[in-house]
Amino acid sequence: MIIISGAYGGIGNKIINFLPKGNKIIAIYFKNKPTIKNKNIKLTKIDFSKPNSINIFKSINFRNEKKITFLNLASIKINKLSLNVSLNELKKNFAVNSLSYFVMIKQLLPIMIKNKWGRIINFSSTGGMRGDIGTLSYTSSKHSSLGMNKVFSKEYAKFNITFNTINLGSFKTGMYVKLNKKIQNRILKEIPSGETGKFHNIKNAIRFIISSDYVNGTEINIDGGI
Repeated sequence: MIIISGAYGGIGNKIINFLPKGNKIIAIYFKNKPTIKNKNIKLTKIDFSKPNSINIFKSINFRNEKKITFLNLASIKINKLSLNVSLNELKKNFAVNSLSYFVMIKQLLPIMIKNKWGRIINFSSTGGMRGDIGTLSYTSSKHSSLGMNKVFSKEYAKFNITFNTINLGSFKTGMYVKLNKKIQNRILKEIPSGETGKFHNIKNAIRFIISSDYVNGTEINIDGGI
């Protein structure tokens, strides 16, 4: 079983449509339903801005599931200079980008421990890891989830459960396509190849992590070498 949160986003929507068809796929969304090509994908609505209300057992049947992979793409980003970020905005970023991730892991871990197999992949961005200007709430919340992965990876490796992070650069979807041409061109100049990422690179990284039991507690940057 592959569970993917943030499936309504540009990259999340792309990912659910190239995941291996032989797997049972649960796509978690909130406001907007993702467009799906695979009819075997089950859509589940969960509000990640309210961590205390998350109960995946109400929506997902784990009976007879021996191998579970969780891809976490649920994320929000508020672009403001640090001095202009309110406490409520910071709390909202942490609720979605960090606390809900923690709740999902807490609910999935007992099943994975029982089956002695689990793959958890958290998605972030190289911009968030760098701490770009105007990304305080996003960057701090994403670094929080990265810290969780570091600890979880050491605590549960003995159960064949791995925790890894994929940091993405610029792809022709989501926030990138909403930027004006001037900003897009500036971003392209920072990329050594001068091109945005292709989705098969994300696909390859996901497959690599799922099939690799000795890749654990690490980060993979897919950003063209910025």
